[in-house]
Amino acid sequence: MQGKVVVITGGTSGIGEVAAERLAGMGARIVLVARDKTRGEAALIRLRSGNTSLAHSVHYGDLSRISEMKRLAAEIAAAEPRVDVLINNAGAMFGSRHTTEDNLELTFAVNHTAYFVLTLGLRERLFTSSPARVVNTASDAHRGCKLNFDDLQSTRGYSGYKVYGRSKQIGRAHV
Repeated sequence: MQGKVVVITGGTSGIGEVAAERLAGMGARIVLVARDKTRGEAALIRLRSGNTSLAHSVHYGDLSRISEMKRLAAEIAAAEPRVDVLINNAGAMFGSRHTTEDNLELTFAVNHTAYFVLTLGLRERLFTSSPARVVNTASDAHRGCKLNFDDLQSTRGYSGYKVYGRSKQIGRAHV
């Protein structure tokens, strides 16, 4: 991973944080996508303490909003001439149904739409870095869930775990 540029969503905690730290330890320069400035800055401090020669960075935005994902992709593309790896890792599960300002169910927006929009927005940087990789993290939560193309927005019979599982099932279909 020496000299590679890795963009990772959800790199401020959990699996994403561990992945970012391990990849940085292997010589990759990490570009975090975060929503919270306090957690983003703390993650940067941790990354920089491991290897002070790499210029890790962070970009902030709301993964539930299409306009924010487009803005973030453009911002990252303007700052990075190449992206060797894009790790779409951020995800969320909610106990009740919420819709975004784009009129999407919130879990679907964060766990699926954000991955698609960010990847599409960074495609030129990924092509430039060929053979680049896009990694969409998934979960075994998809097991036992059936994708309902007639209700992708989960308007009927909302269950947080079921909707989360469906969103991860969609992500697996792209891997």
